Amino acid sequence: MKCFNCGAELTALDYCGKCGADVSRYCRLFQTSNAYYNEGLEKARVRDLSGAVISLRQSLKINKKNTDARNLLGLVQFEMGEVVEALSQWVLSRNFQKEDNLASYYIEEIQKNPARLSAINTTIKKYNQSLFYCEQGSYDLAVIQLKKILSTNRNLIKGHQLLALLYMKMDDYGRARSELDMVIEIDNSNTRALRYLKELDDAEGKQPRRKAPNPKEEVQVGKDSIAYVSGNETIIQPIGVKDNTGLHSVINVAIGLAIGVAVMWFLIMPAQQQLKSAELNEAVAEYSDQLESKTAALSSLQSEMDTLKAESEAAVKAAGEAADKLASQEELLKAYRLFTETDMAGALEQLEQIDKETLTDDGKVIYDSLFAQVGEEAIKDLYKAGYDAYRAREYETAVENLQRCYDLNNENQDALYFLARSYHGAGDTEHAKQYYQKIVDEFPGTKIATDAARFMAGI
Repeated sequence: MKCFNCGAELTALDYCGKCGADVSRYCRLFQTSNAYYNEGLEKARVRDLSGAVISLRQSLKINKKNTDARNLLGLVQFEMGEVVEALSQWVLSRNFQKEDNLASYYIEEIQKNPARLSAINTTIKKYNQSLFYCEQGSYDLAVIQLKKILSTNRNLIKGHQLLALLYMKMDDYGRARSELDMVIEIDNSNTRALRYLKELDDAEGKQPRRKAPNPKEEVQVGKDSIAYVSGNETIIQPIGVKDNTGLHSVINVAIGLAIGVAVMWFLIMPAQQQLKSAELNEAVAEYSDQLESKTAALSSLQSEMDTLKAESEAAVKAAGEAADKLASQEELLKAYRLFTETDMAGALEQLEQIDKETLTDDGKVIYDSLFAQVGEEAIKDLYKAGYDAYRAREYETAVENLQRCYDLNNENQDALYFLARSYHGAGDTEHAKQYYQKIVDEFPGTKIATDAARFMAGI
C-alpha cells in the first residue's frame, strides 16, 4: 500500500514514514474494501453469485482501484451470463493496473474467439428484442426468442427469469418452475428467483379443487313418487313413468359427437394451425440466426484475409525496398573501388547509376563526398579524352566524352567548342549548328564565338 500524499510504501504505523501524513483512516478504508472482497470471494465459492456481486460492488465503492475485487466481479458476472458487464470490469481493472493483471488474460481469451464475441452481440440484440415483444404483448415470439438466447448463453440469469415470468403469465407453472430451478442452480441465493418461486407456490396453492359428489339419498315420499336428496337439493321422481334412458343415451351420444366435431373444428384445428405456424416461425428464426452467425464468421474471415493480404503486400514492398538499398550499396562500393583505382570517369558513371534516395543516411554522406571528389577529376579526364579523340579525328568518341564533360560543367567553353567541332567533323550538321549557336549566345565577343559564327555560316 502506498501513501496517498507522497506515494511511499506504508508500514504498520498510523503515519507515513516519509512525509508524516496520518494514514490511519486511509488504511482502514483499504482494510474494509479487502474485507468486502473476502466476503464476496466466500459467497462466490458457494455459488451465492448475487450476494457476491453486492459485496464486491461495496468493496469497489470504497476502493475503486481494488483490481482483485474488480476481476472477481467480472468473473461472477461472466458466470451469470453478463459478458459485456464482465468485459467492462476487466477493462477498467487493466487501466488501473497495466502489469501482472489477470484481467489482461481474461480479455485476450475472449478476443481470441471473434465468433464468440459476435454471438454475444447477437444475444444482447435478441434479449432487447424479447423485451420489445413483451411490451407489445407478443408473448409467444418473446418465448421463442428467449429460448434461442438461452441455447447460446445458458447462464444468462435474466433470460431465465424473464422466460419464467412469461410461462407464469401463460399459467404454464411447470416450465416456469424449471426455468427458476436453472437460475437457482447457477446462483443458489438469487433473491428474485426465490421470490418468483414463492409467488409460483402461492399461485399453485390457489387452484380450485373438485369436491367428491355426495351420494344420493333415496326417500320414499308416497305410493306414486320417490324423492332423492342430492346435496341441498331434493329431486322427486314419479313412479310408473316410462324410462326412456336408452333413447336419451343415443340422443346424448349424437349431441356429444356434434359438439366434439364443433370443438375440433373451431378450437383444436386453429390451435394446431397456430402451433404449426409457431414451429415454422421458430424454424425460420433459427435459420436466420444461423445465417447471421455464418455471415459474422465470414466477415471475420474476410477481415483476417484482408489483414494478411495487407501484411503480405507490406512485406513484399519492404523486401523490394531492401533489395533496392542493397543494390545501391553495392553500386556505391563499385564506384569507390573505381575511385581508388583513379578511374574517375568510371567512378562517375557508376555514381550516376545510383538512386540516391535508396541509400541509407550514412550511404548518402559517402555518396556526396565521393561525388564531390570524383566530379572535378572526371571533368578533366573527360575533356582530355574528348580533345585527344578530336585531334585523332575519332569524332564519335570525342562527342561522347565532350558531351559528358559539358553536361557536368556547362561553363566549360572549350568543351562546348570542341563538342560542336566534333559534331561538325562527324557530319552531324544539325547538332553542330545547335552548339555553334549556343557558343555565340553564351560567350559573345570571344574568339571561339567568332570562329563558331564563321563555321556555322559555312555549313
